Amino acid sequence: MKWLQHLVMVCALLPAVSVSAPTQSPQEMVKSTTEQMLKALRSNREALRKDPGRIYELVSKIVLPHFDFESMARGVLGVYWRRASADQRHRFVEQFRHLLVRTYASSLAQYDNQTVRYRPLRAGAEKSGEVTVRTEIEQKSGFPVPVDYDLQKKGDEWKVVGVTIDQLNLVTNYRSSFGVQIRQVGLDGLIKKLAARNQQGDS
Repeated sequence: MKWLQHLVMVCALLPAVSVSAPTQSPQEMVKSTTEQMLKALRSNREALRKDPGRIYELVSKIVLPHFDFESMARGVLGVYWRRASADQRHRFVEQFRHLLVRTYASSLAQYDNQTVRYRPLRAGAEKSGEVTVRTEIEQKSGFPVPVDYDLQKKGDEWKVVGVTIDQLNLVTNYRSSFGVQIRQVGLDGLIKKLAARNQQGDS
């Protein structure tokens, strides 16, 4: 699906939110660390062309540590999360994480120096511990693509718990898709399918 490829490409540019400067707002931290990610993509372009596998390293190091995968997995499974055993939850989170790593990595090649714009953050929004950072990805042709990042304060860090692109929510989309599969083959069946897909993608 073309929209999903576009979605994961933009998510691959997702900023690694840092707490190294606690006086900064979430938006300021998003901006500074996004620039780090884009710089890494540009400076490694030739190396990535020769060894595409290095994309996995970039994604894992810069982007994914700042996702709260358990919160995302909980949102994706919905009612099935509450019914799942601890072992099923653990295995699903691992395979879901692997799926995103693999998908983001394969989509990074689509990055072509797009410009990221940041919309103003509502004053005092970060005090609630939940913030939506709204951005727009400029396109060489056509309208800019709006991308919203939902962040929650987890201890001393801001973690990404949701991404919406052009009004399409990543968690909601996967919830619908996985829900159909769970009703057909059960949660264990879904996990096995994800594991097989991930293994195939790694081969």
